[in-house]
Amino acid sequence: MNERWLQKQVRNCLRHYGCDDDMMPLDEDDWRKLCARIAAAKEKQPDADMYELVHDAVYRFITSA
Repeated sequence: MNERWLQKQVRNCLRHYGCDDDMMPLDEDDWRKLCARIAAAKEKQPDADMYELVHDAVYRFITSA
């Protein structure tokens, strides 16, 4: 999975939820966790839409942070 593309999708999703890089800066550990969570979800659900997987992971990240 292309991590750079995935980070772009996560940033777009964060903006969708009203967060930007200044409001919620993600450190390297957070990026790794989000990317790993999305990759694991894609492995479990290979037919799932990446857009939905990204939104699910970001929502869980925001609500648990």
